[in-house]
Amino acid sequence: MVSTVDAATSTSGAGTTASALTKFKDIKGHWAQATIVKAYDKNLISGYQDGTFRPNAKITRGEYATLLSRATSLEKVQGENPFVDLKGHWSESAVTQLVGQGFINANDYPKGFNPNAELTRYELMKWIANGLIKSGTSFQDAFDDTRNTLLPTPEVNRGTIRAEQIPYLALVRGTGIVGGFEDGSLKPADPTTRAEVSAILLRYMDVEGTDAGKYSDLNEMREVGTTGTNLTTISNYKYSSGSAKISDLSKGYITLTNKSGVMKIHRLIVVDTTKSKPKGIYASLLLEKNYVPGSYKTFSDISFTSYLEESNLLTFNKGFSDSLIQFNRLDLKLAKEKGFTTLPMNSGELIKKGVQTRFWITSTLRNKSWSYFLESDTEGAFKIQR
Repeated sequence: MVSTVDAATSTSGAGTTASALTKFKDIKGHWAQATIVKAYDKNLISGYQDGTFRPNAKITRGEYATLLSRATSLEKVQGENPFVDLKGHWSESAVTQLVGQGFINANDYPKGFNPNAELTRYELMKWIANGLIKSGTSFQDAFDDTRNTLLPTPEVNRGTIRAEQIPYLALVRGTGIVGGFEDGSLKPADPTTRAEVSAILLRYMDVEGTDAGKYSDLNEMREVGTTGTNLTTISNYKYSSGSAKISDLSKGYITLTNKSGVMKIHRLIVVDTTKSKPKGIYASLLLEKNYVPGSYKTFSDISFTSYLEESNLLTFNKGFSDSLIQFNRLDLKLAKEKGFTTLPMNSGELIKKGVQTRFWITSTLRNKSWSYFLESDTEGAFKIQR
């Protein structure tokens, strides 16, 4: 039986499509066949001595380090191996290179690197996010901007992503290096396969050293992280003179004009639904499939305390100067699938007098010349127009 070490250390030479298919007898018909061929031609990957690539096999830290060390164009930095358990291991040179270049933070592995351990998807994403940051200052800026963003994954509601992980995941998701699974999840704790890594590293090579500002999905998350909304990135609406940001309003409360309750707004997420095909990184997370095109859909993350004896959505809606904020529920099936708290059919089950409750609601912005206004009791007014 051939070991993983043989797979990682065997020599791969540049070749044609035919030679790659001949070399790896187990990739024909695989979903990543073309990707594996391309990665082989770029000298990224090698196979096992028995002529297989094993695309569905889990990849180890040492293997991934070897592949990533080949994929990067960053200047090599001379350094010393900081891991006692790595000395003499076949991946020592690659890992040492990545530590010197800034891909791997030695402090993340205080008990040793354990090169034969299965790589988690978070490690995969963090290492390449670190590489992006080292490849240009624009990615450092993007990293800083997304520290407080909303990731477009249902895992934000499941407690499976820690706050410190968010900007790393935002960089790789926003640049398209990692697209997520069918349900939008990133599964940071899961292992990953040799085929998946081949695809991800090819995409990483295309992004490394570019300008972070060219990626629209990342720009949405940057705006959310710095202002509390992606409004100006995804829509034609702009701030009116002297407008506060949603992040400003989130520091205070908004008392409804009819005194029916008081609200705190945390985020205002916008999806472009002006056409039959939605636009925006948050569409798959928040938008129901059977939406009516022609406007922009908004999704507001709010905390609300009712002053009414019984919940009355019509009365709450009348407490706003316009329809920027409306107490309309998210699609209930979508909310359940994605883990969002929203208004149930009987809003009184969620909204109780004197009890602050956090949930999501939805409304629309007109796709024509219009303006909207939302004023905080203490933090100024959010004013937009187009």
